[in-house]
Amino acid sequence: MFKYSIFLQAQANQYIVTGVAIGLILFILLCIAVVYFVVSYQKRQRLNEVEKKSMQISFEQEILKTEMEVKEQTLQTIAADLHDNIGQLLSLTHATLSSINIHDQPKAEQKIATALNFVNNSVKELRQLAKLLQAENLLQYGLINAIEQEVNWLEKTGQFNIEFNNLLTREIPEPNDKSLFIFRLIQETISNIIKHAEATKIIIELGQLNSCLYCKIEDNGKGFDTTEIFNNKDRGLGLSNMKKRVALINGRIDINSTLLKGTTIYIEVPYEN
Repeated sequence: MFKYSIFLQAQANQYIVTGVAIGLILFILLCIAVVYFVVSYQKRQRLNEVEKKSMQISFEQEILKTEMEVKEQTLQTIAADLHDNIGQLLSLTHATLSSINIHDQPKAEQKIATALNFVNNSVKELRQLAKLLQAENLLQYGLINAIEQEVNWLEKTGQFNIEFNNLLTREIPEPNDKSLFIFRLIQETISNIIKHAEATKIIIELGQLNSCLYCKIEDNGKGFDTTEIFNNKDRGLGLSNMKKRVALINGRIDINSTLLKGTTIYIEVPYEN
């Protein structure tokens, strides 16, 4: 009986030791798991920070690249406008002043007034062109105002029937990088229409859908085969670049076009209120 008791005690001690050992092992495994998850979490955080910085750098580079490309295209159009519009005004000013006969005072006064009017119109046109080149300053008055200035400038060319529909029910936030980004994309789209579409009418629609700002640009131009364009690396480079730029700000862009029926470009980007 005594030996049996000793046996039971030894067996109980063995169970206790085994239980303690298992508990210790489980505790060690738990500590290892906690350390692993903490290290993994910190590693993911570091990777996220690096990725965020990389995306920010890419975003800023794309903004700069877009700005430079659109400015180059805008400068070409402005050069034509300087020649055709302001150049004509200045030529008329020169011709009017040259034809003044100082001995005929009434007509001289009339021609001087006409010349001054030409000069004033030239100054206004130059100021308008300067504003279009400085989108950052133009955006100080808001994205809507910047688009309206762009539309007004296009209307003055007399080549397009422009329609701008502002469907926003509230004022959008203060101008930021996204405002500039969106405005440059709109400028780039319009520039492509002017260069390639052979359109006579352009419709721009700006609105808000949930927490996203959208812009739809339609034209009645000759259109194109989207499959052929995107398969052709050289011809589809501009549109592909636009898609990449929109993706940088977590937006999306849809490009729909039909031959001889025009093109519709829809841009949607997250925009906080």
